[in-house]
Amino acid sequence: FDRLRYGKHKFINGDEAYARPHTNPDGTIGGWVAETATVDATCWVAETAEVKEYAQVADGAKVLGEASVGGFARINGPVILDDWCTITDDVLIEGSALIAGGTILAGRSHVDHGIVDDDDIHEYLLQINKKIERKK
Repeated sequence: FDRLRYGKHKFINGDEAYARPHTNPDGTIGGWVAETATVDATCWVAETAEVKEYAQVADGAKVLGEASVGGFARINGPVILDDWCTITDDVLIEGSALIAGGTILAGRSHVDHGIVDDDDIHEYLLQINKKIERKK
């Protein structure tokens, strides 16, 4: 790791850490990866995306737009993290999965194949609230 070359990087949330830009499979320069995080050479990290803290991204996953992966999150497989999604804490995403832009996954969440969209989550929460109101 070349601390002298790149120094500390200021991530979207304001945290600073020693980091370097990721080299994407096609040779283009991608987003910032903290020295404590790992990203496989098979993975794509968009120039405006970031992987920080102790996160791991592997097996051809794509971190696009301004997506952010942090904490102890693990991303494995042909996963696509779309623009402005945030993955943190102990989240595990594997299999063929799409995490749509604006979605926040935290805690001990586990996604194994499928699509997670913040609009779907919002609609689900509205349905739950309606059921609760009807019971009152």
